[in-house]
Amino acid sequence: MDNSENQNPTESRSDSSDLNDLRLETAGLRQLLISLIILMIVLSGTLNLYLLRQSRTARADLVAIKPQVTQMVADYNKMNAPVINDFVQKLVDFGQKHPDFMPIVQKYGLVRAIGGTNTVAPQGLNPATAPVTAPAPVPKK
Repeated sequence: MDNSENQNPTESRSDSSDLNDLRLETAGLRQLLISLIILMIVLSGTLNLYLLRQSRTARADLVAIKPQVTQMVADYNKMNAPVINDFVQKLVDFGQKHPDFMPIVQKYGLVRAIGGTNTVAPQGLNPATAPVTAPAPVPKK
């Protein structure tokens, strides 16, 4: 006997209606997927255009401000850098004359920052291995 002969006509109709429902749902999901893909393409294109515009604006700003920044750096190198380097050199010299100040000089890397002949640690102290000692406590009155 065949399966179709064994089935009730109402069961056959319900199976075909279930199949039609599944086909409709599949078609709806396919349409939704295509719509989402198109939406994603549109949104990514919009984002790319926005980023391109921002890039052009930033590049134009950079071109406009570059001469000002170059002038500021030149002024700093001409006026402020020598004063700062001189101050750091004086701190290193002070650290060489006062060994108790040398740990502070080493802590902030001032010995390596200047890098000259006067930047050697005092007698027998290697800046990399010198022990860092805490300052003596202040006596109470």
